[in-house]
Amino acid sequence: MRKLSKRQPTLRKLSKRAEIDKEKFITEMRQVVKNDPIIIKKFEEYGVSLNDIDDVHVEFCNMDVSAKTKDKKIYLNEAMLSDDSSVSDPTHYLVHELVHYLQQATGKNIDKGKAEDEYLDKPTEEEAFSTQINFKKREEGESEAEEYLEGLLDHHDLIGNKRKDKKEELLDE
Repeated sequence: MRKLSKRQPTLRKLSKRAEIDKEKFITEMRQVVKNDPIIIKKFEEYGVSLNDIDDVHVEFCNMDVSAKTKDKKIYLNEAMLSDDSSVSDPTHYLVHELVHYLQQATGKNIDKGKAEDEYLDKPTEEEAFSTQINFKKREEGESEAEEYLEGLLDHHDLIGNKRKDKKEELLDE
């Protein structure tokens, strides 16, 4: 059985259930993030109403990445909902993608660097991952956030000083 963060008792395990359950799960995740101080702060920084969270298109679907935001629409990988998923609670991915939503909706902090820039060095990704890790740390605990961050750095093959520096950047929020 998937565990949920200690502060999110309303979020319940969801596996291969009807579409209505996915919508209810998304609604529950929206409520959690709308009450989160870091998300409240981000929406204020971008000058966007917190109530926009209720109107943002969010859906679980089959895809080859964990999550993405395209044209101000948020897509989360439905594999995170399966009983055997390593993701215990996908809400932190919604947090990450809401930062991208804000960036896209306002045109602020959009990457203007070269296409060959490292993914984790893009300012948009630094902001989104930093916010996500901060959320995960507060909701699920320091060790869960640390484990996620280490996995992220491993996935992007960061080693040595570059790894140390990126870790410090992403924890600095």
